[in-house]
Amino acid sequence: MLPLESLQNTIAQSVLGKPQFGLLSLVSAGRADPHRRLRIYENNTRASLTATLMAVFPVTVRMVDERFFRYAASEFIRRHPPGEPRLVRYGSDFPHFLRTFDGLAEMPFVAETARLEWAIAEALDAASLPALSLAALDSDTSRPTPELILQPSLRHVISHWPVLSIWSAHQNGGIPDHADGWQRKAERIVLWRHGDNVRFARLTSAQFSFRHSLKMGLGLEKAVSRALTHEPMFDVLGALVSLFGDGLVTGIGFDRPQ
Repeated sequence: MLPLESLQNTIAQSVLGKPQFGLLSLVSAGRADPHRRLRIYENNTRASLTATLMAVFPVTVRMVDERFFRYAASEFIRRHPPGEPRLVRYGSDFPHFLRTFDGLAEMPFVAETARLEWAIAEALDAASLPALSLAALDSDTSRPTPELILQPSLRHVISHWPVLSIWSAHQNGGIPDHADGWQRKAERIVLWRHGDNVRFARLTSAQFSFRHSLKMGLGLEKAVSRALTHEPMFDVLGALVSLFGDGLVTGIGFDRPQ
């Protein structure tokens, strides 16, 4: 008899589509068919995981049709079973999976839209911390260049397709007239949690580089330097006002160099 933990792991692997040698003898009880018992668990697990993916990627479902989505989800679940017990974290690899999935080669914007939807799911699952006002960034020149600490829910998405436009067009029951005719157009998007909702902003390449650098913890000086490579006349003050105005700064660090 296997230890309980080993038995649970063995059954879990079998339920997720990875047959385990000698398992049937371990789950036999009375006249119940062990194959049927395992199939019930397998079907329930797949149904639950499929429902999770449909909840996280609702626009993607509408773009490809529910039946096709269920088929793609089934293949994804078989190849990429959950790696942790929290279902809210399941699906991070799904956009990449869709990029090379049969039947979607002519619709690359589907995978890109799914990537935006995953960023939305991550933002909603992250904390929303109290924000600082611009006054917290004083003008004391004796202090080193500050590092701005941003909201943990802040996400950055850059795409060759107008994914925010696609996502927005499908909200409130909308059905885009040109759903099959989206043209390549780069979009640089930031999104963050605001209460129980998500806020979005489209940015220029300089604005995107500035905020992304801050999010990576590179500090204000490095963030400005990177933004200037995109736009030599980059409006630093305007970028800071916008950043604080959006409630994205939660802390300010002043680590002096050693």
